[in-house]
Amino acid sequence: MLDSFTILTKGGIVLWSKEFAKIKGSPINSLIKKVLLEERSAETSFQIDSYSLKWTFSNEFDLIFVVVYQKIFTLLYIEELLTTVKKRFIKMYKDLLLKLKESSDFIMVDKFQEFNFEVILEEVETRSRLQQTSISTPKKYEDTDKGKLVKDQKNERAIKEGRAEKVKRKEQEKKEKAERRKQNKANNLNDSGSSENESEEDSDNDSLEENSDGATKNQTLNEDVARIENDSDEEDEEIIKNRNKLMAAKAKKSPGGYKKKVKDTPDKQSSAGKKARTWDDGKLSKKELEALNRSENNNNNNSSNNKNTEIVREKIQKFNIDMEVSSSSEEEEDSKPVSGFMKYFNVLTGNRVIDKQDLEPILADFKLHLTKKNVAPDIADKIVQSIGTGLEGKKLATFQGVTSVVKQQMEDTVTRILTPKRNIDILREVQAVKGKRPYTIVFSGVNGVGKSTNLAKVCYWLTANGYKCMLAACDTFRSGAIEQLKTHADRLNVHLFERGYSKDAASVAQDAIAFAKDTGYDVVLIDTTGRMQNNEPLMKALSKLVNQNNVDLVLFVGEALVGNDGVDQLTKFDKSLSLLANTTQTHIRTIDGIILTKFDTIDDKVGAAISMVYSTGHPIIFLGTGQNYTDLKRMNIKSVVKSLLH
Repeated sequence: MLDSFTILTKGGIVLWSKEFAKIKGSPINSLIKKVLLEERSAETSFQIDSYSLKWTFSNEFDLIFVVVYQKIFTLLYIEELLTTVKKRFIKMYKDLLLKLKESSDFIMVDKFQEFNFEVILEEVETRSRLQQTSISTPKKYEDTDKGKLVKDQKNERAIKEGRAEKVKRKEQEKKEKAERRKQNKANNLNDSGSSENESEEDSDNDSLEENSDGATKNQTLNEDVARIENDSDEEDEEIIKNRNKLMAAKAKKSPGGYKKKVKDTPDKQSSAGKKARTWDDGKLSKKELEALNRSENNNNNNSSNNKNTEIVREKIQKFNIDMEVSSSSEEEEDSKPVSGFMKYFNVLTGNRVIDKQDLEPILADFKLHLTKKNVAPDIADKIVQSIGTGLEGKKLATFQGVTSVVKQQMEDTVTRILTPKRNIDILREVQAVKGKRPYTIVFSGVNGVGKSTNLAKVCYWLTANGYKCMLAACDTFRSGAIEQLKTHADRLNVHLFERGYSKDAASVAQDAIAFAKDTGYDVVLIDTTGRMQNNEPLMKALSKLVNQNNVDLVLFVGEALVGNDGVDQLTKFDKSLSLLANTTQTHIRTIDGIILTKFDTIDDKVGAAISMVYSTGHPIIFLGTGQNYTDLKRMNIKSVVKSLLH
C-alpha cells in the first residue's frame, strides 16, 4: 500500500529509504521546497500529482520521517506507523544520531541500513486490521440510557392512569418469552435428556418466585395509584375554589368596560393650505443652470482656471528605495526587561527538553499577539503550529538561553515566510531585454487601492534609473481613468498611449506594446480597470489581457489596511487568472508580485504582509508609504519582523 518511506536529516541527508513502487518525479523534494522551507509544516499532509505525503519531526535529533502513498487510498495507520518508526529508529541508533548531530563532517550512512522496517509495518497493519474487525456490537435500545429513561416514564404514566397492573403483566409476558427462547437454545445444545429436565424444573421454580414477587409489587402499585387519585381530587377542589374567588372579584368591578382614550384638545387643521410638491422631473430653473455652469464666461474666472490647470513638471532624480531601519541595536533590546508574550518563556527551566505542555500557553499568547498585529486568524494558527513543531523536543542547555532560543525560532519562521521564492529584480530584467523589446508590467487589483498612483511611482523610479517609459491606459471602463493617467504622464513628462473608453483592454495593450517596440521605449506600464475578485466577466478580461500579450510582470496592488479581505482578494485574483485563461496557452501567467499600499498608515500592524505572502507565496516587491512619487519603498524583511514581534 505504501510507495516509499524515507528518513532524512533537516540538512537534507537521507539516512534510510525504502521504495515499494516506482515513484514518478520527486515528491519529497517538492515537500521540502513548498512546505518545509516555507514554514508550512503545520499542515497535516501534502499532495502532489497522484501522491499524498505525511511526515513527523524529531527535533531532538533534527530528523524528518516521510511516508509517500497513493492519494486515492485512505490508510488509517499512517500516523501510528510514523510514530512507531520514529521511536524504534531513535532507540536503535541513539548514540550514532548524537554523534551525527554534534559533528556531521563524516557520516556512515551504511550503518542505518540494518533497520528492519518491514517488521514494524507488518505489526502496524495487523493492529489496524484487528481494530477494524473488532467493532463491538451495538446495544439494544432497551439497554441504552435513553431506552431506560423512556421505560421509566411509561411506568410513571401507567401508575397515574391506573394501568399499572396491565403494564406489569406485559413486562412479565416479555420476560417469560425471553426465558423460553433461552431455554430452547439451551435444549438444542444439550444432548442429554437429564439436563433438559433440570432446566425445566429451574424455570418452573423461577416462574413461581417471580409470580409471588409480582403479586406483592402489584399491591404496592395499587396503593400508590389510590394515593395519587386522592391527591388529585384535593387539588381539583382547590383549583375550583380559587377560580370562583377570581370570578367574584371581577364581578365587583364596574361593568363599564374598556373606554377609548380621548384627547384633551382635538387636532386642529392648519389654516394654511397644502404646499405644492416639487418634483424632480429633470427640468432646472435659470438660477440652478447658472449655478451649475462651469464655462469660462468672464476674464476673472478664465485667469483663475488657467492658474489651476498649469502642469507642474516633476524633477526626476534618484532616491533611496530601500526601507529605513531603526538604529536601535540588538544589545539595547536584550537589556530591556522581558514583556508581552515573551514573558511566558521564563517559566521554562534550562537543561531540559521542551514538551508540548510548556509550549501551549506561549503559543496561545503568540497567536493572540499575531491577530492583534492584523494577521489573519487561520494563518496565525498555522504559523503558531509550525513554530510549535520546530520547538517541541528541543533540548535547552542553560536557563539564560530559553528566551533567545524561542525568540530566534519565531524570527526565523517569519523571516522564511517573507523571503520570496523568486527574486524579482525589475532593473536587471529591464536591462536584459533593453534594445530587443519593451519590458511590460501590468498593475491589477480591486477598486480604489491606488493602482494608478503606484503605477506613476514605479514610472518615476524607472525614469530616474535612466529607462524610457510609456504608460498604457487600458482602464477603458471607469470614467476619468484616462484623464487621471494623463495628469501623471504630463507631470512625469512621459508618453501616454490611449484609445479612449469602451474599447477591448487586451487589444489596447497589444497596440501599446507594438507602438513601444517601434518607437524604442524600454518599459510599458499597463493600467487596468479596478474590479472585484468575484466579478467573472472582468476577471476573464484581465486574464485575456495578461495571457494574450505575454506580459513580463503581473503585480497585484492591495491595501495594508484591509487585513483578511486582502488575502481573499489576492487568492481569488491568482486563482481566476489561472482558471479563466485560454486553455490552449502553454504557459499561463498568474500574479508575480505584490505592491502593498498605504503602509504608512498601519503603524506596527504589519500582519497583512504576512497573510498575503503566506497564503499565496508571492513576494511583496514595493510598499506605498505616501502620496509623493518618491514614497515607494522596497520591503525590508528584518524591519517587518521586528515590528511584528515587538
